[in-house]
Amino acid sequence: MPLGARRFGVVILLLAAITALIVVPLHAPPDGHDRSELTQFIGRFHPLAVHLPIALLLLVPLLELGGLTKRWGQLAASAEFVLYIATAAAVAAAALGWLHAWSGGYEGPLVTRHMWGGVSLAIAGVLCCFFRPWNRRAYALALSATAILVVWTSDQGAKITHGEKYLTELMPQPIRRLLHIPPIVEKKTPVRAASQAIIYPASPPGKSETANASAALATFFAVRVQPILEDKCVSCHNPNKHKAGFRMDSFEQLMRGSKHGPVIRPGDPQHSELYRRITLAPDDKDFMPKDGKPRLTADEVKVIELWLSAGASDALAAASIPEAPALPTKPKRTPPLAPDYRPRLETITALENSLGVRLLPRSQNPTDGLVLRTMSFPERCTDETLAGLEPIADLIVDAELARTKIGDDGLNSLSTFVNLRALDLSHTAVTSRGVQKLFKLEKLETLNLTETAVDDGGVSALRHRPSLKRLYLFGTPSSREASE
Repeated sequence: MPLGARRFGVVILLLAAITALIVVPLHAPPDGHDRSELTQFIGRFHPLAVHLPIALLLLVPLLELGGLTKRWGQLAASAEFVLYIATAAAVAAAALGWLHAWSGGYEGPLVTRHMWGGVSLAIAGVLCCFFRPWNRRAYALALSATAILVVWTSDQGAKITHGEKYLTELMPQPIRRLLHIPPIVEKKTPVRAASQAIIYPASPPGKSETANASAALATFFAVRVQPILEDKCVSCHNPNKHKAGFRMDSFEQLMRGSKHGPVIRPGDPQHSELYRRITLAPDDKDFMPKDGKPRLTADEVKVIELWLSAGASDALAAASIPEAPALPTKPKRTPPLAPDYRPRLETITALENSLGVRLLPRSQNPTDGLVLRTMSFPERCTDETLAGLEPIADLIVDAELARTKIGDDGLNSLSTFVNLRALDLSHTAVTSRGVQKLFKLEKLETLNLTETAVDDGGVSALRHRPSLKRLYLFGTPSSREASE
């Protein structure tokens, strides 16, 4: 059979599969009803099967781009084969996705968007297979659309599994502004004082909130029950994703129950479906939360039980069940290690380029400070380099200066790094005279002076500084090699 006819036959076969993939979900959309265990079992292969087409569909553009170069021109020959495999895998993954949603009792706008995103992705793959041999411009457009669909559909799937804020929750503010994504507003949550009374944050000046509104907030459901549901349950039972029509994002929806009937029986926890499911053995198929999500703690289960026993009302006063487990104490906020470095990003970048050093965030928290790194190019770091870092001296909490060319004069500059916690001066030319300048660093916790000329006279005062926890003196004239 000629190669063109063979390609055409494959495309026709894929089109037939796509037609079925469109018609079937239209006639049997996910409706929140559970089907047989066999169909649910087969549908659960969707999360496993979906990763293959994602990887292959993103590989195809790379192969095509590589094929445009002289060095990697042979890659274009494999792009077509990978494209056919990826499209077939996308069709199979979309079919399994529909089966998973339809038979597993899922429904909601998010589920529907993800399902049709998978179908659209399979259609885009078929179009790529069709256009590649005959129209390269149309093929390039279809391939670009396919790559965009991969990202969008994957995002919808991540939201189903991990919650709607999964991708944006930790997104840096500059990217949020670029994509016009509003910042996440932290909810004000009540805290428990030493007297065990509930204290709420004061309302902003100028707001005319009534006493009734404040009282409505101070209910047992709002203070104790709803936070548990939001933390452990709402990610799977919300307006965009739910099973059997059961939502838990509000008191009204919780009390409405599912398509199978009420899940709450006021005054009777033992016959409440909600309580039954959260107290089942974790390996039971009806246990909630499922799919490996964190289960409720013993205290959280007890709170639900006491609330149900007391009538499952949303008007019950917050302090009306004295035997309820104490609210978990809010962890103390650790003070920032340094000022927020983000307002000085331009200065930081300019200093990196001019001085030839690396200035890296210590963590994702912008108030955890910067790490000064010179290990890849220690010969570039001199006393003058440290002096040049004066504009951001208060941002550096960790300085890795081993084997650099700094000497005692450079420690004058280091003494202005007021938030420095860790300092590595091993294999440098510093002496006891210079180290004494570090006495000003009241937050210094770790100091490495290995293979330096520092003796006991240089570190005797440092040994008694309360903040210093680790002092390394291996290979120095000091009588003690290390102090922990």
